[in-house]
Formats: sequence, C-alpha cells, structure tokens
Amino acid sequence: MSGLESSGDAQPIGALHRPGTGGPRVKPRERVWAALRGEPVDRPPVSFWGHVYDRESSARDLVSATVELQRRHAWDWVKLNPRKHYHVEDWGVRYRYAGGPADKPTLERWPVHEASELRLVTPRPPDRGALGEQLEAVRMLRDRLPAEVAFVQTVFTPLAILAEMVPEPGDLKRHMATDPETVRTALEAVTVTFEGYVRRVLEAGADGIFLATTDWATRDRMSVEEYRAWARALDLRLLAAARGAPFNVLHVCKRRNLLLELADYPVAAFSYDATDTTNPSLTEALARLPGAVMGGISQEDALQQPTPERLEAEVERGFEASGGRRWLAAPGCSMPPTTAPAQLDAVRRAVEARATRPPKAASSRKEVSP
Repeated sequence: MSGLESSGDAQPIGALHRPGTGGPRVKPRERVWAALRGEPVDRPPVSFWGHVYDRESSARDLVSATVELQRRHAWDWVKLNPRKHYHVEDWGVRYRYAGGPADKPTLERWPVHEASELRLVTPRPPDRGALGEQLEAVRMLRDRLPAEVAFVQTVFTPLAILAEMVPEPGDLKRHMATDPETVRTALEAVTVTFEGYVRRVLEAGADGIFLATTDWATRDRMSVEEYRAWARALDLRLLAAARGAPFNVLHVCKRRNLLLELADYPVAAFSYDATDTTNPSLTEALARLPGAVMGGISQEDALQQPTPERLEAEVERGFEASGGRRWLAAPGCSMPPTTAPAQLDAVRRAVEARATRPPKAASSRKEVSP
C-alpha cells in the first residue's frame, strides 16, 4: 500500500472533527492524506512556501527557515524550498548572493557555453556535493518537524535541470535544434544522477517529491509534441524512482501550461497556477485530473494586497470548485520573500472560516496513483 489507501471500515476524516464541534483534533497528515484520497475533510489542508535568499545556502539555515515558517503558521504539510541551483552545482554552476532575504542571486558561472560542452555533463554521485547537502537537509527537516506533518522535497525535471547549465532556456533550445544527440546524452546523465538522488530523498525521510517543470511545460516554450519527445519519458523515470511514496506532486509551472497533457503522470497531486486565466481553471482541473489539485491562491496578486478580500474570494472559489474535496489550498508557485505574515494568517483564517459551512457539492473522486 502507498500509505494513502483507506481500510474498508475507515472513518472519513471529515467525520472526525469540524471546527466548533469539540471532536478529536485532526492531525495534519491525516487531513492531507484524506484530501489526496478525495475523502471529506474538516477543512482543506493549507500550506505556503517561498525563498528566503539569505537562508538557503546551507542545509542548516534552509531547514531552520522552513521550520520557523511552519511553526508560525501551522501548515498542514511542508514543501522544502531549496535554492534552485542545488540541482546543478555539482556540474559547476555558481550563483552570487547579495546578502538580503529578498535579494535574488545572480548567475555567475555556468558550464555549457556551446553545444560541444554538453559532453562534459556526465553522471554525478547522488549523495555527495550539493545533492548530499540536500539529503542532509531532508534528514534534518524530518527530525525537526512533528511526525504528523508530511513534507516533500523539490526536484526539477531532467530537462529543467539541464537548462540550468546554460544562461537562458533559449540557449538549450538552440542546442536541441543543432546537436540533438549530444543534448540527449547529457539529459541521460542528468536523469541517471537524479534517479539515484530521488531514491535517497525518500530514504532520508521525505514523503514524496515535488517535481517541477520550471520553464518547459508551457506552450510559450514547447509544443505538446516537443515536450513528449524531449521530456516525458525522463520525467516518468524520476517518478518511477519515487514510486511508492504517498505524496508525489507534479508542479507544472508558468502560464499557458501543459497541465492537462500531463494528466496521466503517476502523482498524488497536481500543482499549478490556477488563478492565471491562460491555464485551466480549478474547476476544469478537478474534473479532468485523476488526483488532487494543489493551488488556487495567487501568490503575486491576492497574497500581496494590503487587505484580505481577494484572498477570501479565492478561498471561496476554491471551495465552490472542489466541494471541499481533492483540494489543497496553496500558492500557484513560490510566494515572494516580501510576503507579509499577516496575509498568510488571512489565508488560514479564510480556510477555517469557510470550513464551518458545509460545501455546496462534493467533487467526484477518481483513482489517485501514489
């Protein structure tokens, strides 16, 4: 069993407790697992994450910042949100940090300047260097979080990882056109490295991976046919390495995304920006995806407003779309580091207040692949 299946006589989480009933407290992990299964819940699980740039350069600082955020807001689950370039530091990528929590680092060095240098992209040990440091972060986080709080580690798709070894995504697109076989060889090296890393992430205590497509699963970058040809098989290899984990998530980034074209990926939840009008609505995603949906709150708009009305409206729309099932309230992507804690408190209040009213309708549950 994946850890999500119900026994035949299991009581739905929604029957255990509702705010104000005085019933037993629902543990965060139970709430998340029930949402992933499509069962009734006392309220949808909620969590937010983002970069704190001056605290992501070491495992200890990253974990401390993550735990502080979870304790401050009592999130139901945690997404470990490391520096993006941990994926490629072992191939020579370097960023320079300015030193402030909101100061985004700048690319300083990269290994691939022309297509021939892709031959230097060979497999790396999945438990040493930057990858080893992240495994230590996973172990530390599991040790410091309450056992009742599940968490996932962020892992980019192989194509997204290789793209971090060039200055701009367009550079890799050019190499794909001019020297496709060399690009494919490099992608294989990346995939082999991260298959080993993903297995070790789960061994270190994570409940799953948060597989992110970054710039690539969007029609602004690739057609559906191109994504199938270049990325799909490699994405699925990383998910196969994570098979059996109960909380694997596919995050389909950007506008005009290919979310629905990736609906058969074997994950428990799909994460994306449901508030971007070029992407499927939350209602459409819940109707067409087999798993739960994570998102629904605009991290760039509603979350940055000085008053909570837009946040409350987005939470209300999430309830209307989901009927209170198969929905995990979350941002569409990482929230800006300048986000006010009061706005995060407002999201939680809105979720809890809305949960005191029964949902209008229950969203039908399709089978979730673990």
